[in-house]
Amino acid sequence: MRISKPEWLHHDADKKKLTAIFSLDFDPSGRRLATAGMDNKVRLWSTRAITGAESEPRLLSTLSAHSGAVMCVRFSHGAGRYLASGADDMVVLIWERDTGEAVGGNIAGAGNVETWRPVRRLTGHESDVCDVAWAPRNRFLATCGLDNNVFVWDGATFERVAKLTGHQQFVKGLTFDPAGKYLATQADDKTLRVWRTSDWQLQTVVSAPFQDNIFSTYFRRPSWAPDGDCIAAANAANGKVPVAALIAREKWTADLSFVGHHAAIEAVRFCPRVFRAPGAGPPETVSICAAGAQDRSVSVWLTSQPVPLVVAPNLFAANLLDLAWHVPEEEPPAGDADPVVALLAACSHDGSVALAEFRRSELGGPVPAAEQEDMLVRHGWIRSAHVPGRKLAGLAYIYESDGEGAGGSGGLAAQGPQPMAESVAQLRLEEEQKEEGRRGAELPVPRDARIAQIVDALAQPLAQPLAAVDPAPQPQPEAMPVPVRTENGRRRVAPLFVRPLGGHTPASPVPAAEAVPQTGPRAAEGPAANAVASERHAVVAPARIEAQILGTQHMHSGGATDDGEAAGAQIVLGPQTLVHAQSISAARVHLAVPAVVAQLAAKADRRGFVAHNPRKAGQAARLVCGRAGAAPTWTRQLPRAAVMLAAGPRTVAVCLQDGSLHWFDAESGARRAVPLVGEALPAHLVCRARFCLLLDCVGQLSVWDTDALRAVITRVSIAPLLYSAQLPGAGASDDETGERSPKRPRAEDDARTLPAPPRRAAPALAAVDVSDAGAAIVRLADGRAFAYSPDLATWGCIGDAGAYAQSDFCVRASAAPPADSRALELIQAACARDAGPAAGRGAVRREPADVRRAATLDHLEHQLLAADAIGSGPDVLRFAELLARHLAQCGDAPRATHWLLELLGPPLVRGLSPPADAAADWRPAMAGVPKRRLLQRVLPILSANRHLQSLVAEYSRALDTLLADPL
Repeated sequence: MRISKPEWLHHDADKKKLTAIFSLDFDPSGRRLATAGMDNKVRLWSTRAITGAESEPRLLSTLSAHSGAVMCVRFSHGAGRYLASGADDMVVLIWERDTGEAVGGNIAGAGNVETWRPVRRLTGHESDVCDVAWAPRNRFLATCGLDNNVFVWDGATFERVAKLTGHQQFVKGLTFDPAGKYLATQADDKTLRVWRTSDWQLQTVVSAPFQDNIFSTYFRRPSWAPDGDCIAAANAANGKVPVAALIAREKWTADLSFVGHHAAIEAVRFCPRVFRAPGAGPPETVSICAAGAQDRSVSVWLTSQPVPLVVAPNLFAANLLDLAWHVPEEEPPAGDADPVVALLAACSHDGSVALAEFRRSELGGPVPAAEQEDMLVRHGWIRSAHVPGRKLAGLAYIYESDGEGAGGSGGLAAQGPQPMAESVAQLRLEEEQKEEGRRGAELPVPRDARIAQIVDALAQPLAQPLAAVDPAPQPQPEAMPVPVRTENGRRRVAPLFVRPLGGHTPASPVPAAEAVPQTGPRAAEGPAANAVASERHAVVAPARIEAQILGTQHMHSGGATDDGEAAGAQIVLGPQTLVHAQSISAARVHLAVPAVVAQLAAKADRRGFVAHNPRKAGQAARLVCGRAGAAPTWTRQLPRAAVMLAAGPRTVAVCLQDGSLHWFDAESGARRAVPLVGEALPAHLVCRARFCLLLDCVGQLSVWDTDALRAVITRVSIAPLLYSAQLPGAGASDDETGERSPKRPRAEDDARTLPAPPRRAAPALAAVDVSDAGAAIVRLADGRAFAYSPDLATWGCIGDAGAYAQSDFCVRASAAPPADSRALELIQAACARDAGPAAGRGAVRREPADVRRAATLDHLEHQLLAADAIGSGPDVLRFAELLARHLAQCGDAPRATHWLLELLGPPLVRGLSPPADAAADWRPAMAGVPKRRLLQRVLPILSANRHLQSLVAEYSRALDTLLADPL
């Protein structure tokens, strides 16, 4: 072991006298050592300069935003993105390294090699903050102080999650269980309390090791062993002998202790890695713990030995206050037979820092990370589990405040000093916000899979699973619609080709010899329409519309119309198929029609449904309901082969080969309505909740309420959405201007054939769905999503991956969202996934705080209205609270007034409600959530800004009046 004490590593308030260093910590990479001192500063030092590997630079950065002595400092786990510091100014600051160009007025100080900026200001403690700790995977951040309280913050949003009370005296240290199950806190009331992270309730109180303690210390910093087996607690006593107690997990008894120090132990710290101890016998895994005491010495212990591995006496001239470990992950230099495997740093009240280097011959080698993780699994650790608490795409404004203090350049601080409270009600609202904590600002982030695969995936058939074959795709040219002119000079729009849902179309899986004979006028609809898949194919993607189906060639069957077209025109869909539909002849969009396959499957409400199509002439198609491994619940015959099947909790919908739509009761199999027939063949079918959506081959979309047997949306075209798509590289052609291209040859025959328009990239339909509230949703591959509004009789954009790039809630395509994501989150996450990095959703240029605030407010307003458009009540609640929180942060009184007025509604209350002519049009709810209920939730949030307290008080009185006398 080698110990060094660099003379240049110190904190000095007046450049003459050294000041105490209260805390220190290595960043996960080991390149930096952070120290916190009485000079109100946090300093970052180069570890390689301390060890002598490099001479310069020594000091990397000086962080000087605290107004009091900094008592604790800790880096976040993983990449060490954040640094948390707590001080006796009662504030916790979250720092982030700024990798861009330094801006004027750098709060970290002048002449820094690195620039760190405070991105969150956590307030709530009413006295000195003594210690901070990060949970595994940075799920939470815990802080404690001399106000006897412990606060828990969300590790992603840094909103307060819980306030833990119970300690009767100063709380001076805390540590998280490496398995993520517990938080341990230690206080001057001679107790160590263990809290469950699942519900933040008290698990146990440990007091026996501290009852004989008569010593007073600055800190009581405990530490949890890296294998999760025990807690090392500081400032314990065995009679009159100061010890560090080892408290066994789950038993919560202190059967072992570290004995040997002659004064109170201030801090203990386990090395974060488990080691395989050296020796002649079989290798043994051990945990390594360091203890620092008021006798100015440091001892290092192995959990497998009853005596310390090493003791460094009289290391400092004053009390030792904190310890930190680092285990290098990089490979040792070639030829180094005994490399350094661990670094131990210690700081003292005398203002100095000591660094000890341990080699492999002394400690052994660290066990692999996977093996250490296996040790934690037995304590409840979930390997590779999803972590509640999202990744932070971009922290909010510098010095975001909760109404206390000011500073920085954004949030409430930008408005200057907070005014005095004007009423007791304002103070009560602020106190309620402090006690209850605000819900975290969950960031929507995209899923790894498309939303269509999440919400529309077909279940496996109830029978034994069939092997799936992925035939080779058939590439087809794609075109965008362009206006052209016919030979008689009339302007027409050529139809738009769209890729089918689900990607490329496989080749027909059945040879022509297996085609099912048909009778009647639709006997020959082409091999793609009539082929029945072999049994090894459970589901086959729908066939792409052939290139000759343009909807612009007509057969004369009567007199000419004013358009110059034949009355009752017929369009050729296949070699021998005629469809009598004017809507098809004039269609601008053509979608793929699914082929007949051996069987279709769907699943809903733990029931499975399978449609078995006939393999031979004369056999009937069947629809079967049942559960895996059980006899069928019911079976129904179908008059023709099924081409699409969808299931909801109450209704099963089947589209047959003749284009008819059939509804059956999911429980009994009884018919819910007579078969329905539309103008064109169906292309996509969805059942959700009580609603059924059908999109036909000419782009007409309909939605029905299958319980009330009424139409919600009737034959609405998706053509405007496809025409509006702008894909990269899709240049305009001369035909889009309405002028004929001089290079295009004119048709000279009597068939009035339109010339072929120039082709360019066409948008694809990524998904078509219906929400639980019956809203039709269409998602395009260019990263946009739309919902149809029957009230407005048009489509509304509810998701755009290219918009709001500077918003703090902009959806990114690089991370996975939480499993409990709401409907709107899933849609917008899929939009970001569809658009991909080509649309500019990569790294976003950092913008000034006022630009980001404006973009965030606009985005949140859009999100709230989009949630209302699709009828998602949970999304409405969430975004209403987020919008209120950001309105409070920026103090935008006009916009806050608008939303309060919209939520309050009529009747007139002291002139606050809308004008009388607008009262009749006021909607009392958003997506089923009463607006006045929303108002009750947002008023306390807005009260956090005292600049808005008069407005909040006025609307609170108006709301109380309306609730007391609604008439």
